[in-house]
Parts: sequence; C-alpha cells; structure tokens
Amino acid sequence: MRKPIAAMMATLALCASPVFADRAAYSGAVDLWKASPALLVAHHHDWSNPAHPSTLQVTDRLSFQPIFEIDVPAITYLWISPDSHYIVGLSNIKYRNQYQLIVLSDSGLEVLKQDLTDVDWARPTGSVTNWLNWYKAPEPRIVLTTATHTLEIEDASGVMRMFQF
Repeated sequence: MRKPIAAMMATLALCASPVFADRAAYSGAVDLWKASPALLVAHHHDWSNPAHPSTLQVTDRLSFQPIFEIDVPAITYLWISPDSHYIVGLSNIKYRNQYQLIVLSDSGLEVLKQDLTDVDWARPTGSVTNWLNWYKAPEPRIVLTTATHTLEIEDASGVMRMFQF
C-alpha cells in the first residue's frame, strides 16, 4: 500500500510549481515613476511600516497640477497607455497585497483589479508568502486594445495573457 502513496507524492512533487521558503516577511520600499506626453505617475510603498499606505499620484505633465492620489496595491512595474488614458500597475508582491494587477483610468477610476496568486495558467515561481513572479521581468510587453478594452501582458514564460475590463 505504501508504493502507490509514494508514487502519488512523487508525481505531485514533479507537477507542482517551484515555491521557495521566505526567511522573513517582505518589508521593502519601492518608488516608481513613469511619464507619458500627458501624465506624470508616481507610486510609493513602504512595507516596513504597516500603517503607511501604498499610493499612486497622477499629475498633469503640462500644468503640473495634481489629477488624483489614491491608495493602491503595492506595485513593482508601472505602465501608461500610449494615449495616456490608462495606468497599469503590475506587482510581484504577494505579502499583504491582495491584487497583483490594477488598471486605472486617467481620472483615477479603478477599471480592473486582479488577484493572480491562484491563476491556473501562471504556474509562477515565487515564495511561500512574499513573491509571485507572474509577469516577464524586468519589463513585460503590454498591449492595450481600447476598442475591446483588452489588456495583454507578457507572462513570466513569454506568453501574452489577456485581461478584459
């Protein structure tokens, strides 16, 4: 009876995504900036201070007038659509980060938030609690088709994945 259990465990071990142990909880601080012809976008998060929110500030590039500032998930990659109508934030942080993908309109409206920790296609490598390496690093290809509101993002294995909003 032990042989079938051992064979099953070996099969599960071979099929599982690689996961690595964490020595400590994520406590990083990140500042990101991105500019388009119309917008200046800045993101800040500091996970060493649990009371400090993760924020995104958007400013008009020509007048330097603030457009909006909102709390967002921790982001590790920023992208602005070529027409400056959408801001995309990607994250490889799992720890205290409910969403790893967020899309905002240029007025600050959240049009998409996605938790990618359990997606079947990703088969990401990552750590038990801190990391989820689901997108192509350091800079994925991102395509936005506004006619169908479809966002395509290159995953960690180089496959373009579609998200509709």
